[in-house]
Parts: sequence; structure tokens; C-alpha cells
Amino acid sequence: MVTDPFDSKVAGLALPKLSADIVVANREFELHHAIGSFGKETRIFDWPGEYEAKNIIIQGIPAFDRPREKESTKKDEANRAMIFMIQLDGFKICHLSNVGHRLTPEMLETIGNIDILMVPIGGVGCLDVKKAHEVIEQIDPCIVIPMYYKVPGLKLPLGELEPFLKEMGIHAPVKEKVLKLAGTQNVPQEHTEYKILEPVD
Repeated sequence: MVTDPFDSKVAGLALPKLSADIVVANREFELHHAIGSFGKETRIFDWPGEYEAKNIIIQGIPAFDRPREKESTKKDEANRAMIFMIQLDGFKICHLSNVGHRLTPEMLETIGNIDILMVPIGGVGCLDVKKAHEVIEQIDPCIVIPMYYKVPGLKLPLGELEPFLKEMGIHAPVKEKVLKLAGTQNVPQEHTEYKILEPVD
């Protein structure tokens, strides 16, 4: 499965050569909808609803890239974002894509208990570090993976990782190339762990 394949020309980063049975992406956010490199056999899920393929259950929940109450003119309207709930190999994963607001009670009820939360923290067209902190507390997942922040070579004006680490009180984090979990029994139950993944070369 691939989530939110990005437009390399806009991002300034080379998209790794990928193949996938399933891609989830936000149809209304072109940066996260670079699906052209995937073959016809790949299932694309990019719209709200509940889907199942390859024994994976996916639910797309509509959201926005900023709080809608801040809309004042047509130019400032919030753009649609997509939350994806993924049930895979016994894990419940929540991918927040470019969500930019606190979650509603209805969203939280749909999301439920989460093993792994992938949360944007870059603050441009998505959550900033303080809002990300609030949403993490709302969901209370077992594992948090921050995403969508500035890395070397990125053209987008996103915030750095360090302010998020400071906000969450994380000191000297261990960075990993790959997150490996043997099973749900390896997911922490009494506290939330933060996993910092290194960018793909």
C-alpha cells in the first residue's frame, strides 16, 4: 500500500520507484495525488467511503486543510482533505494526510482506538505543531509517526521537525529507516511512542 504519492516536480523530491496493490490519495489535493506511475492493476481509493481489497479495510473520512470557521472570503475557503482509516494485518492505522483542524466528535467516533497515527506537522496546508499535539491527544494512539515536514531538498515551505519534538517533550529521538512491528502485541499499551522515520534516499 502507498499513501498520498506526491508530485515530485512540486515537492522537489524524487518519488521512489514504487509498486503497490493499493494506493490511497486525496483526489482534491494534486500534490498528494500523483497516481499516474501506478499500473492498471493498482486499486486507487481517493474518495470518502468504505472499501476492502487484498484483505485490507479502508475508510475515507472527509475533512479540511484548515478550520472552516476561519473562512471569510471565497479565496480563503478551506480545501478538502482526507483521513484514511486502514485495517491491515491486525493493526488499526490512521493516516491524517493534510488535515489542518481538530477532529470533530463524529470523526473521533469513526476513528476509534488507533495503533498507529500518521500526523502532519508542517503547518502549511495542514496541522502546525500545536494543533498536531491537540489532535494526538484527541486520538490517543499507541504509536505516532510525524510526517509532512521539511526535509533536505523539499521545495515546500513546511516547518521543521524540531519544534514538534520540543512541543511533545521528545529529547534525542532515535531515527529509523523502517518501522518494523512483528504484531499487535508489540504495540505499547500504557503510553504513546513516537517513531521518527528517515527520508528515503
